[in-house]
Amino acid sequence: MENIRRREWTDLDYAGWCEFFEENDRHRLDVEALDDVKITGREKRLLASSVKAFCKGEHSEGSYLRHAAAGFAQRYKEVSYPDAIELFIREENFHSAYLAVWLRRHKMTLARHTVLDRIFRQLRRLFGFRSEQMILVTAEMIALTYYSALAQATTSPALQRICAQMLHDELPHIVFQSYSIGHYRQTLFLRTYRRVMMELTTQAVYLAYKPFFLKAGMSLAEFRAENLGYLVQSQEIAGEVAGHESLEGFV
Repeated sequence: MENIRRREWTDLDYAGWCEFFEENDRHRLDVEALDDVKITGREKRLLASSVKAFCKGEHSEGSYLRHAAAGFAQRYKEVSYPDAIELFIREENFHSAYLAVWLRRHKMTLARHTVLDRIFRQLRRLFGFRSEQMILVTAEMIALTYYSALAQATTSPALQRICAQMLHDELPHIVFQSYSIGHYRQTLFLRTYRRVMMELTTQAVYLAYKPFFLKAGMSLAEFRAENLGYLVQSQEIAGEVAGHESLEGFV
């Protein structure tokens, strides 16, 4: 588990996040130029379903997110939030594109739909934008643990480099989303909701791709511990934001 409580991220407001994402955008990974090796049919079968699912999950048109972001910005007087969300969506779509290029290079088709993606999308809209933000950050935390495992499970240098880029980008994403969640009162209900969501999602993802995780040498207990460790850090960041005097009275 990585430490995400870094001052260069936790000190950022939304204008700062816009600058951060814009700087990231200048250093995109050129997957086509990466050297690679031919992987075995066995490795393809082992990796295909999970890589396809995360490729699909990283991609989003973001129409609902953009619409809801405008309301959030107005309510909390965060004028830079919609721009930050726009850049965040762009970065997530780059992640999907990286994986798509790798899948095509190894003659694997992309997934049009996955069960987990459908579940995530339905849950994100079930209880409004607050739930959307919490589901998004849950997915980001699980993705961090997944990409760490994926780098260990593959023999592909290109996929290992993609995983390194994902980890580089996803770590601050958790801080960005945690900062947003910090605009709400950190009630026992909210914290419990986030814990239950993480527990259920961890179980679902592990069981869906158990052969992959076993190949990567990661047990369910280890997967759960990593994800919950990120959740604790995320809740600490949100709690610090919520306790800031400039956010007093936010509900």
